[in-house]
Amino acid sequence: MEDEFLNNELIEQFEHMLDHKENIYFDTEQLQEIISFYLDVSDFEYAKKALDYAFSLHPDHHDLKVKKIEYHLSLTQLKKAAELITELKDILSDDLEYLLVVARFWAIKDLPKKAIQFYKKAALHEEDLDFIYNCIGNEYLNLDEVSSALEYFLKALEYSEDNDFSFYSIIQCYNELHAYQDCINFLKTYIDENPYSEIAWGQLGAQYEQVKQLEDALEAYDYVTVINPTSISGYTQKGNILTQLGRYEEAILTLEESLEYDDSPAITYLVIGECYEKLNLPLKALKSYHLSIKEDPQLDKVWARTSALYSKSENYQEALFYLNRAIDLDDRNVEYWKAHCYILIKLGKYEEAITSYRTIVDIEPFRLNNWIALIEANIVMEEYQTAIQEGQKALKHFNRAEIHYQLSSIFFQINDELQGKEHLEKALTLDASIKEEYFLKYPILHRFHTKSDE
Repeated sequence: MEDEFLNNELIEQFEHMLDHKENIYFDTEQLQEIISFYLDVSDFEYAKKALDYAFSLHPDHHDLKVKKIEYHLSLTQLKKAAELITELKDILSDDLEYLLVVARFWAIKDLPKKAIQFYKKAALHEEDLDFIYNCIGNEYLNLDEVSSALEYFLKALEYSEDNDFSFYSIIQCYNELHAYQDCINFLKTYIDENPYSEIAWGQLGAQYEQVKQLEDALEAYDYVTVINPTSISGYTQKGNILTQLGRYEEAILTLEESLEYDDSPAITYLVIGECYEKLNLPLKALKSYHLSIKEDPQLDKVWARTSALYSKSENYQEALFYLNRAIDLDDRNVEYWKAHCYILIKLGKYEEAITSYRTIVDIEPFRLNNWIALIEANIVMEEYQTAIQEGQKALKHFNRAEIHYQLSSIFFQINDELQGKEHLEKALTLDASIKEEYFLKYPILHRFHTKSDE
């Protein structure tokens, strides 16, 4: 067993007995404690040894059989558990431990209504109510009855104010119900009774963010950092709110405070850099981005942000270097590929840009604008046959006027007037309202349209 458990004299005594092949007498309560210990730490091999030894001393003891049901449930041996449940049904029908294992049995069987029925019977004993009410809450969540789940999690918290499971479950329920103001009221009441709860203040800040009360959120996160001056999440959330409020200088100062306690500050440096960009201080932003990269070279976002900064200053070669690294780290990010196309076009690398456009279409084949951009890139490069092929592929997904206008212009360019007119007619039938836009873009369309009118 793990060293941390070796201070348990009863466990030490039992394991010493096994190691030395001795026989020591344990009463049923001691054996239940031993079995429970092994089940709690998921050591099922020793739990089985403890059960076997227990039945060798007390072969027909009912409480030990309940422990055996627990053992079977832990291993999802439902048939064996069911046999013992049936055997003990008339004998232990009102026993707390028996009711709890039967409730757990039905929960594992994914029959929450039956589980709730037995948990409610167990609650009549008025013992372990925080645990029982939490279990009932979980089963109501399985039934998607969030309001009922919330009711029982609140009851559980009444019996154990420091129960983190109940607390977080309550927050989860309020969020699922989109009852943010009710959650805020709950948290205020909770904080009145637990004014130094860092967790509660943090959750209060998050709820205020949901309802866009950013100043109140900022005040809540302030309390988090007052209660715990080393709270990285507190500083981070404060910085995030200050950024949303446009108070970038304060955001930077707040985030810099967290660096003293942050073992992995890459994201913090990234956000600081973004704040410097908002303040039009690109050199300071670039320094922060480089510090972020140094802290975590696997963070694709900072490579992309660095690329965007170089691109903004028209240093496209550097921008391409950093963006290539971002794409290496996340090659399914469409925004990276779109930026990649832009930079390649600026560098005059049109064929490579077309390859990037094709990648975008592969990742997002059901976005019309991706196809339009790919076809347009081929038109610009006068790769008309490829543009026609891409256009025909696009029509399989979208029978849209935009694509027909593009195809019409291409066919007119290659002197295939028949197909040019056919696609132009389809385009005008589908959407004549964008005619002028495309006639301006492709003057050849206007010329042939005027010619046909004559």
